[in-house]
Amino acid sequence: MSPRVFISFFTLCISFSLAAQPMRKASSKSDTTSFKIQTNYLSNYAYNGRADSLKSPYFYTTATVNFGNGLYASFSLNYLLSPAQSGYDFSELDLGYNYALGEKLTGEVYGSKYFYATGSNLISGNISSDIGFTFNYDLTYLNFHNSFDVFFSNKADMQLVPGFEKEFILSSNNDNKLSITPGIYSSFSSLNFYESTINRRLNPLKNPKIKQAPNAGTLQSTTTVNQKGFKFLDMELSLPINYEFNNWNITLTPTYAIPFNKITTTSVNTTTLNGLSKTETINSTPYYETHLANIFFIDLGITYKF
Repeated sequence: MSPRVFISFFTLCISFSLAAQPMRKASSKSDTTSFKIQTNYLSNYAYNGRADSLKSPYFYTTATVNFGNGLYASFSLNYLLSPAQSGYDFSELDLGYNYALGEKLTGEVYGSKYFYATGSNLISGNISSDIGFTFNYDLTYLNFHNSFDVFFSNKADMQLVPGFEKEFILSSNNDNKLSITPGIYSSFSSLNFYESTINRRLNPLKNPKIKQAPNAGTLQSTTTVNQKGFKFLDMELSLPINYEFNNWNITLTPTYAIPFNKITTTSVNTTTLNGLSKTETINSTPYYETHLANIFFIDLGITYKF
């Protein structure tokens, strides 16, 4: 599906949602423990509307256990499928709690820990952990979705992602259900993570991919983001298509991301050789940031519930 066709179809779904009769989902809470395993293919990794200049497709598997009291735990392994580099790239451990306050307000409170392979070049690869929450409010015709996170790297970052979404059930019976959930979301974030990301990519002491000649001395880099504060970084249009049958679930999620507000960086490189130091200031803004472009990617997953 091309981006133009996707946006046209997305707009049609949103228009339909404003005119349609409300379709409420029955909110129920299971009192039993359940387990599921999920496998996904992601065509390109994007973070805040940014993707590396080289595509980064991933294959990832997630195991999740949900307890009857609302607690859950999950662990995922992510494998990079890029032709230039493939193999294990990072993993994620999540612990959280699902809550419901009345019939209209639901959400999660969670914490995450990230583990990276040596030499991982992930855009968000300097984020070590995360705590946050979501809350979703049923507005009858639309659902108001919000998430707020605090990410920890060398410095902490805050991120707010508000949005609207609506599920439409296209077909449903006792054995299966087909639905689509068009959504529109915006990302606002501080930019401290960007400094540590560029530092890692430039610094041979932190990035083993950079090979230095034996007589080149020691290079260290310090990076500063030129834009400070809390910035509007991207808007995303997504259209998850979900099919449930028996214990299986298949989901296809096309997403169109529109980035905003270029992030520029300045790095100070210090080279030390035979006790002598030389300092150079450079514009270290990545190519993908100086050439911001809209991104279209898909996430295809299959889940089995025990």
